[in-house]
Amino acid sequence: MDLTAADVDLRGWTPIRVAWRDGRPLVDWCHTEGVEFTDPFFGETVQRCLRHPFRLLFRHETTIEGVGRHVAEHPGLPPAGFIFHMSRCGSTLVSQMLAAMPEHLVLSEPGPVDSVLRAREMLPDLADDARCDWLRWMIGALGQGNGGQTRLFVKFDAWSATELPLVRRAFPDVPWLFLFRDPVEVLVSQSRQLGAHVIPGVLPAETFGMSPATAAGMPLVDYSARVLAHICEAALEWEDDPLATFADYADLPELVFSDLVPAWSLTPSEPDLARMADAAGRDAKNPFVAFDRSEARRRAAPSPAVEAAAEQWLRPVYERLRSARTVVGGARGH
Repeated sequence: MDLTAADVDLRGWTPIRVAWRDGRPLVDWCHTEGVEFTDPFFGETVQRCLRHPFRLLFRHETTIEGVGRHVAEHPGLPPAGFIFHMSRCGSTLVSQMLAAMPEHLVLSEPGPVDSVLRAREMLPDLADDARCDWLRWMIGALGQGNGGQTRLFVKFDAWSATELPLVRRAFPDVPWLFLFRDPVEVLVSQSRQLGAHVIPGVLPAETFGMSPATAAGMPLVDYSARVLAHICEAALEWEDDPLATFADYADLPELVFSDLVPAWSLTPSEPDLARMADAAGRDAKNPFVAFDRSEARRRAAPSPAVEAAAEQWLRPVYERLRSARTVVGGARGH
């Protein structure tokens, strides 16, 4: 491993994680030439790569500035769209539909981007100018493409909506989507399998507008609901952004064709549309299995605690999101 990008040709290599040493971020690169990032999540592609002995054993390590030097010479694909979401609301479905077009590179919740966005947990005094640079560099390094790809899309982690001010500052011209869903359905899904962001202590409670003491003193379902509400409220701060699209899970997958294709100036061919429709008919997190929405609804039996938490913490912000829903032509409403 080395600590400079100047002495090493990093074409064909991808940042896969960020580690911290002596208070500074160090970036771990994996050789990914020939690898297609088509898995539902970036981390799954990384795991697939690391099953290969060469990719596991021979890697490079650079400073974050080394990433910047690499991107200065090899800028990568320009981002064409960003996906934000409250979690369990169809964001993986949308990213898989976008990835069905061969000219698209879709990065789904890449860990290195999350590490950059959360860098202040390690460096509280890190200036926004530096964070903007780091974010541009990292997305540029991740978005190199395979030579035939022309557009880059990034799906962020759910909690990344709290960093929308930084993302919009770094990429002011990139259109973005925020996906949401009926709060009872989201909380039922979270109660079956908790996401990292709704487990107290995994992420700082301050990220979601709470003190650690407040977070520790409430039932888990209420903590989950408050976290999700804060994510939605962070997105709603940007509801007047002309590049924003707010979309309800209930409108998927049709909304991708009716709203997102024109809003993001996508130009799918007839074969592309067929591939997107095929992706929409599969379980987004397990594309080998057909998706049965009626079965998913039958499994969504809420407990009284879930219903109470949804009504107290999430229903008001959900109704505001429904009012902010963007349709073709920029009109608001249902």
